[in-house]
Amino acid sequence: MSSLRHVWVDDNVIHSWIREDVALFDITTEALSIRGDGVAEVVTREPIVVACTEEAAKIYELAGARSVKVIKGSGSTATSGETLLVARGDAAALHIAWRLAQNLVAICSGVATKTRRLVEKARASGRNVCIAATRKSPPGLRRIYAKAVVAGGAVPHRSGLSDSILIFDNHVAFIPGGWRELLTKLSKLRERYPFRKVGVEVHTLKEALEAVKAGAEMIQLERFSPEDVAKAVAELRRVNPHVVIATAGGIDEHNVAEYAAAGPDIIVTTAPYYAKPADITTRMRRAWRGAV
Repeated sequence: MSSLRHVWVDDNVIHSWIREDVALFDITTEALSIRGDGVAEVVTREPIVVACTEEAAKIYELAGARSVKVIKGSGSTATSGETLLVARGDAAALHIAWRLAQNLVAICSGVATKTRRLVEKARASGRNVCIAATRKSPPGLRRIYAKAVVAGGAVPHRSGLSDSILIFDNHVAFIPGGWRELLTKLSKLRERYPFRKVGVEVHTLKEALEAVKAGAEMIQLERFSPEDVAKAVAELRRVNPHVVIATAGGIDEHNVAEYAAAGPDIIVTTAPYYAKPADITTRMRRAWRGAV
């Protein structure tokens, strides 16, 4: 969990979030002439897996808070009523950061909490299966969603288009000879990119077997039932005991245990990104400068 203690988002990105929320100035604090030192505490109202409190702390720092302390770091658990982060400083700076930091923690902790439930339900099957979240996170927010997924105990499926070769129907559509020609290309792809795994998405057991025999190192079973996944795993292992088998499509908390029990190496899901934000609030109070 050591990497989770670091901020995964660049300062310039966080500055852009602040500028989006404060185009010119905070008109409410100006209208009320709010001044003086204060304390802001980010608190959860429900049990959660915490995510992105480090980035929330950075929001407070860049907004001008004098000191910020993360109480509950990403990947830790918190019960209802626990404080996750404390910031101290000028009240105007605290008000600039307040809602933005709170929203970030709420969204990311929601993702992390749902991810943890998926991971735990998959483990309950008794199988050692990896839960991998797709790259279908909102544009521009992949880093924080990836961090939330890791905080929940899963991994990103792919960080982007450059990290592996994964062939879909939309790629095959542009190969003149279609599926048959693709099969002839698989071994050449492995020779050209020996440092990258070559994966193929398939829709039938026949396609899966053909792809493995042609040299695919990873097979992604798209929208197979748990029963069909189990059958495919058995057949593919007979052809190549070392092939990596992933299954994807419509997998969420209601069926992840069934898919895990079917024996794939990886369960690919977008479900964490649709998590409800955690119930997070921020409590503020006046404080004397230098007070602990």
